[in-house]
Amino acid sequence: MTVSTPTSGRIFNSYWVLATLLILGLLAGCGNRFEEQIRNTHQQVKANVDHLKTQLDNKQLTNALLIKKYANKIIEQKPDYADVAGLMAREAASDSEAFRSLNKRLENVNLAPTDTESANYNLQELQLINAAADVYEFNNSLADVVNTLASLSDGTLPVIDVPASQQSAAKQSNALVGNPAYGNWKQDSSGRSFWEWYGMYSLFSNVLGGRSYYDSWSSRPNYSYYGQYGRNRWGPGSDVTRNYDLSQRHPTKYNKPSASTKSRYSSTTSRSSSYGGSSKSGSKASGSSKPSSYGSSSRSSSYSSSRSSRSGK
Repeated sequence: MTVSTPTSGRIFNSYWVLATLLILGLLAGCGNRFEEQIRNTHQQVKANVDHLKTQLDNKQLTNALLIKKYANKIIEQKPDYADVAGLMAREAASDSEAFRSLNKRLENVNLAPTDTESANYNLQELQLINAAADVYEFNNSLADVVNTLASLSDGTLPVIDVPASQQSAAKQSNALVGNPAYGNWKQDSSGRSFWEWYGMYSLFSNVLGGRSYYDSWSSRPNYSYYGQYGRNRWGPGSDVTRNYDLSQRHPTKYNKPSASTKSRYSSTTSRSSSYGGSSKSGSKASGSSKPSSYGSSSRSSSYSSSRSSRSGK
């Protein structure tokens, strides 16, 4: 029978302590590596968001200028809509709901991920935010505000940046319904999903004649830049999932998910399941089916600023 001596016990304990310290050191090293990479990427994206703010504050976006022009026209034509038009006019600057929503997403990024899965998730969210903060893309998204104002003008103001086949749909005053910067889909006591505006945007309930219920709203043509393009390119994963699920519960010929929507939804739900069911942003905003993995040598090129060529539409 072998008997352990005090000396052998101390040696074993020493090895155990050393092994534990090595493991903890490796984990800490991985954590530091992730944190450094995500912080570097975050800084690049924040620089682009800050540049967008400067462009907005300096009135460099053409659609922002149109918002001001259209809002003033509505106030002149229809004094009863002055509050709504004034609210829309705020979307032409950096204190807009759209820009604040973008900043909030950036603030919510985890800057200290401790594993590859979490690091990839936060990198992909930064990619989406970066795509949304592109000056050219953000200017395009403001067309929904312009067209909302146009819809209140009784045809005196034209809708903009809309395909010919979608002109009549764009003339309805519902281009902001479905955009998570302005509200959210909720369920009433009967289980019907309705659009709930945030804060002051509840004024639109009167403009639209009451609540917008998803089943009736989705049963007729609806056009918005965010709904047609923005959601899949750079929208939050939670919004992609929510709208896809609603379209499955209330299928109509007008809300059939496109191939890009299905691809984005598949990516989002796959990643959500690995995060315990949370619904967060998914694939890379450029539309590629496989977002670059963390640590890719091409990672930094995804965040190069387009300032020199895109200072408006």
